[in-house]
Amino acid sequence: MNFETYLKDGKTWLHELCTYLGIDDDLKAARIFRAVLHAIRDRIPTGEAIHFGAQLPIIWKGIYYDGFSMHEPVRIRHEDEWLEFIRTKDSGADQADFPTLDHAFYAFQDVMSFLRDHISEGQYRQIAQALHSEITVPA
Repeated sequence: MNFETYLKDGKTWLHELCTYLGIDDDLKAARIFRAVLHAIRDRIPTGEAIHFGAQLPIIWKGIYYDGFSMHEPVRIRHEDEWLEFIRTKDSGADQADFPTLDHAFYAFQDVMSFLRDHISEGQYRQIAQALHSEITVPA
């Protein structure tokens, strides 16, 4: 076990995510990433959620699985409903990080673009397909 490597990998992802989000605030980027990861985790089938989590760096796995339980996927059919769901995952900072649905939309798009470039193509496609077709996901 090399904790320094785990920490370095987690920080590397966080710093790269800041670039995708266009912000310099690591804490805000971490909250946004956590909110989107938890929303995805709770929206997709449990098996898919586990496969997705396996591709995250160990530090982010811990954050991803925090509060995880076997579940039926949350039913969300409309994009506004999805964006509100993401906002509920932001641990009380939703007004700071996602003051409007537009903020949530662009943060979700940026996080998905980041994930598209950091996880396998097949896993990314499975996540995108598990979301409802009305939810806009970067190709």
